Amino acid sequence: MGDDMGMDSMGTLHGLVEDRVGRAPEAVAVEYEGRTIAYGELNSRANRLARHLREVSGVRPDDPVVISARHPPDVVVAVLAVLKAGGAYVPLDPDNAPGLTRRMIEAVAPRAVLIESGTAAGAAFFDGDLFVLDVMAPQTVLDTNPTPAAGPGDLAYILHTSGTTGTPRAVAVEHRAVLNTVRWRNAYYGFAPGDVHLAIPGPTFDSSVEDMFCALACGARLLLPRRDQITDRSYLVDLVDRQGVSHFLITPSLYHRLLSGLDRTAASALRSVTVAGEQLSLDLVREHYRRLPGTRLFNEYGPCENSVCSTVQLLAADDERVLIGRPIDGVAAVVLDEKGAEAAAEEVGELYLGGAGLARGYHREPALTAEKFTARPSGAVPGSGAVTQSGSCTGSGSRVYRTGDLVRRLSDGTLEFVGRADRQLKIRGRRVEPAQIAACLTEDASVREAYILCQDSESGTPRLVAFVVGARADDVPRLRGLAAERLPAYMVPADVVPVDELPLTGHGKVDEKALAALACPVDGSPGAAAPSPVEACLLDVWKRILGHGGFGVDDDFFAVGGDSLSVMDLVAELESLLGVRVDSAQPYISRTIHDLARVVETSPRIQPSDS
Repeated sequence: MGDDMGMDSMGTLHGLVEDRVGRAPEAVAVEYEGRTIAYGELNSRANRLARHLREVSGVRPDDPVVISARHPPDVVVAVLAVLKAGGAYVPLDPDNAPGLTRRMIEAVAPRAVLIESGTAAGAAFFDGDLFVLDVMAPQTVLDTNPTPAAGPGDLAYILHTSGTTGTPRAVAVEHRAVLNTVRWRNAYYGFAPGDVHLAIPGPTFDSSVEDMFCALACGARLLLPRRDQITDRSYLVDLVDRQGVSHFLITPSLYHRLLSGLDRTAASALRSVTVAGEQLSLDLVREHYRRLPGTRLFNEYGPCENSVCSTVQLLAADDERVLIGRPIDGVAAVVLDEKGAEAAAEEVGELYLGGAGLARGYHREPALTAEKFTARPSGAVPGSGAVTQSGSCTGSGSRVYRTGDLVRRLSDGTLEFVGRADRQLKIRGRRVEPAQIAACLTEDASVREAYILCQDSESGTPRLVAFVVGARADDVPRLRGLAAERLPAYMVPADVVPVDELPLTGHGKVDEKALAALACPVDGSPGAAAPSPVEACLLDVWKRILGHGGFGVDDDFFAVGGDSLSVMDLVAELESLLGVRVDSAQPYISRTIHDLARVVETSPRIQPSDS
């Protein structure tokens, strides 16, 4: 048919979108800040950029193309363009430190980098093809579908997760693997044209893949929020209410904070909510059904290495425990004990996943791929006791992914998540390997050894504390700076504590209880002036949110462990305790108790009914 005529390619992610464009080009595909983009317009914009990437940048199948941008509609266009050009998109957080961005780009070795003028710093060193989305125009006027280049077995995307070394792992996923997830999900949830999906996960989260493509493949409207207000409860509640949102996917930690502002009136169109990325509490399930009894709540489980979603469970108000459910279509799961034999019903074992959703592996890391993606255990063959959905294991092959997750298989085949077989953590929906943080800190000449402890807090947001052997107190600012430069923000320790040596138990393991005692600093600062009544109240609020009291009125909220979810808690506490509604951006400006107290004291009070 020729390059200008275009072809349908239903074996790829962008092929699903092109099929939907052909059915309803005038329907709204994307909405952001009151502006809409129709399916036809979205497709045309992506086609022009795709042609540039193919003809000017030389992008071919399996070529990585990095995307580092803040403007949500530009990200969607860029993702589609990379796929249409035949490449694999690699989203990077534009707020990463430039040094981290540089290392990630060098490790991926992309064919091209797509940025915005405001995010150019991290890619300034890149000497390949650089396209600035908000400045440059593609060198073509043709906006028809390019001839398909990528097929089902080619890479669709590469996403980074935490690794045990100082460099994040880059998980490489093929079109056919993620298509299994998208097609199953749209059928299972019944997504259809007319639905409105609120896209809460950012593009560097693996959940964003199914979020974006489930909506665009079924003809729904993808509602894009402002990324700088994603933890503003009032803003999100207003979007859900005003835009008639029918579904969203969210981490439990964020949903816990959002749910307190939702009810049947504000979420009248909300048919279902999916929680994923972290372990879900039974209290949150019950609170959901108390506030939104007509909205179904689903618990999805799945690592990036198995195309985002591997199992699902529809939760109920009277559940006695939270389950992760059964495998989705095309996925096989087996639970093995320490000896490698299939665990009996009700026994705990490690979960292995196989089937159509498996990633190709870790980009440019064959040894790590061979270690984590192993030969298929005999127990994972359908019919031999493996947990499968409808007995379907299309494209399962001979490999399985060893998740490192401990689960219990109930007598009916349903799975219950128990914990990790190693020290891997989940923080704000992100996978965190403590070893990666330790490896970063030991790069400093003063640090002989580092151990990372994760502490719980009342707010539910874990707090990372790094214990370093060899360093002194005056080394701490430099070590925190090193972590901020080399690690994503959610992995930077809230505190760095120098110790003479790591305490050990009688079995020779690190004594975490002894370390936890060392991590509890005294309240306040010696010789500090007595706090004002508002400052005293803020001190108590900070202690509850951060889970410790090692700060004074002049300490920076983010330097002592605060993060964006903590800001969400802080704003809510000010409203409920002091009757003051503070803009969610204010804690980023007034970062000390002293400064924030001045804001509170001069802010008008609100009526309880407005809260």
